[in-house]
Amino acid sequence: MAILLLGLNHKTAPVEIRERLAVSSHRIAETLTMLRSAPGVSEVALVSTCNRFEIYAVVADAIAGQTALTNALAEARDVCACDFACHLYARSDADATRHLCRVAAGLDSLLMGEHQILGQVKDALQIAHDAGTIGATLSALFRQAIIAGKRAHSETEIGQGARSLGQVAVTLARDVLGNLENRTALLIGAGKISKLAGRALVESGLRWILVANRTFDRAALLANELRGRAVHFDALAGGLAQADVIIVASGAPHIVLHASDVARAMESRAHRSLVVIDLAVPRNVDPAIRDLDGAHLYDVDDLSAVVATQHPVAATALAQVEHIAEDETKNFLVWLREREMAPAIQALLAQAEAIRQAEVAKAFAHLGALDPAQQRAVDALASALVNKLVYTSIQKIKHPVA
Repeated sequence: MAILLLGLNHKTAPVEIRERLAVSSHRIAETLTMLRSAPGVSEVALVSTCNRFEIYAVVADAIAGQTALTNALAEARDVCACDFACHLYARSDADATRHLCRVAAGLDSLLMGEHQILGQVKDALQIAHDAGTIGATLSALFRQAIIAGKRAHSETEIGQGARSLGQVAVTLARDVLGNLENRTALLIGAGKISKLAGRALVESGLRWILVANRTFDRAALLANELRGRAVHFDALAGGLAQADVIIVASGAPHIVLHASDVARAMESRAHRSLVVIDLAVPRNVDPAIRDLDGAHLYDVDDLSAVVATQHPVAATALAQVEHIAEDETKNFLVWLREREMAPAIQALLAQAEAIRQAEVAKAFAHLGALDPAQQRAVDALASALVNKLVYTSIQKIKHPVA
């Protein structure tokens, strides 16, 4: 059996590809079940975020498993494998383990050291467990990666840069608009990403926040938390006209902000610039907004340059986290080898015990009548000798190089 990672992220695939594979929360279990049914796959888990789509699986053969999972993924997402296969990376065993440890520690994120990915890895483990597609091997792998993530944030300063993409969005808005204190922002969507973005905007000193969501009650809850105002989705036009910054992360699998709506809003803005930031994958904002005068549109792929220049992470922290990821990779591989060797060790122990019992019986027959204390002494001597010999053999099985 092999551990296989098959995935793509913001480094290997543009948002146009990532959004075609993105899975909404209510369909993850269904997708996991389809992937688990692929030939040769015994366990599977899925890490799906705005910047990555990664399948972790236990397979009978890594090469055959890659083909089977690629085909199963194409079927599950109703896309042609040829559209995304060239963007995939595949890693197995130690390399797959190391990658997940680095992911959970924030080393492979668009925003280096960001906090959200650790929670997303935890969620991926829980979802796969609930779906019944994960077993002992992947459960242990994900738990080890989570340990790596926790250590990274508790033992190093990797998280001292921007804590969320919301803060990167604030940086983008400031680059275009300058000081945000007298500005108004409109959040379209009331989920976790919008909440983080809203908090970052409040911390920046923004004057006023509007929140729009398909479910008005959720918009009202977030608006109340941010001390802003909820907007009915069918009255969005007024919010578009007032806002200087629009951040969209609705969770919808389609466009919710169209260029025609923004164009009408721009007519009443008296040449005021408008910053539109799409933090969703699949994208929620019409790309044609880029062509409108005065409108500045950014999607998640546009954030890379801002992250690199405005939110760098110290090299010392990165080196420390790399060391942690390597430590936890080794710890998992030790566990995995011991688990794989367990049948051989159990067989060795059983064989040794059978031999011991047989030899003790021969000794009793040769020595003649022994009292109970003498019998116990002979039996104890035999046990001690066998245990010491077997211990050395077990250590060689567990650590063949040593």
